Amino acid sequence: MSENQFRVLVDTSALISAMLFRGESRKFLETILEKHRLVLSTFIISETSRVVAKKFPDQLGFWDRQLSQMSFELVYTPEDFSQLDLPQIRDENDLPILASAVISQPDLIVTGDKDFKSPEIQEYFAIYTPGEFLRFFESEE
Repeated sequence: MSENQFRVLVDTSALISAMLFRGESRKFLETILEKHRLVLSTFIISETSRVVAKKFPDQLGFWDRQLSQMSFELVYTPEDFSQLDLPQIRDENDLPILASAVISQPDLIVTGDKDFKSPEIQEYFAIYTPGEFLRFFESEE
């Protein structure tokens, strides 16, 4: 990894937006894949597959192809979080992504979920929306 390259965990909503929509949503993922190291967890992959199958069933094949062609670091998400020191988060449904972040220790997290912007979580991680990530990192060489 070069010294300007970051390990970036991308959550489910940001990943789905990047895969299925054009513009800023896709550009941030392209920037990560070209200049940084994408980090995905087993939970994020399975949740993305579940959401795409439910909400965008005609895009499931596209998602599968994209996933097989992307280079990324895979992190296992445990079922039991009791042994992890997790910061507080408002929505318990976000615990698997937070646990994945605690385990993988990425340099940054890209998410559209406002619950990750809490002071408790930002004490542990640098949190960016896809747009913020582009503004800060797209032009860096």
